[in-house]
Amino acid sequence: MTKEVHINDIQPLLGDDSILIDVRETDELLETGFVPGAVHVPMSTLTVEDNALTDNKDKTIYVMCRSGKRSLNVQTFLLEHDFDAVNVAGGIIEYEGDVNRLQ
Repeated sequence: MTKEVHINDIQPLLGDDSILIDVRETDELLETGFVPGAVHVPMSTLTVEDNALTDNKDKTIYVMCRSGKRSLNVQTFLLEHDFDAVNVAGGIIEYEGDVNRLQ
C-alpha cells in the first residue's frame, strides 16, 4: 500500500524516526534549493545499498522530487525492498517554506 503526504505538511512529520530524501539531480537543487534537513540522494545513483538508505532502514523514508512523480517511482522501489517509504506529493514546485541553497 502506498502512502503519501503533501510537501507543505512534511515538517511536523520529520524527527528521529524519519528522514526526508530528495531524489532530484544536483543541477535541480542548484536551481531551486532544497527543503532544510533533506538528504540528497539523486535518483540516477540510488541503490538499496546507499548509506542514506541502509543507515535509516528502521525509519520512515519520505521521498521528494520536483513534482512528486519521480518520488512515487522511488517510493515503489523502496517498498519493494522492505523500506517504510512515503511519497511526498507536490514536490519542490509546491513547497511554500524556506529553502537551503547548495554552496
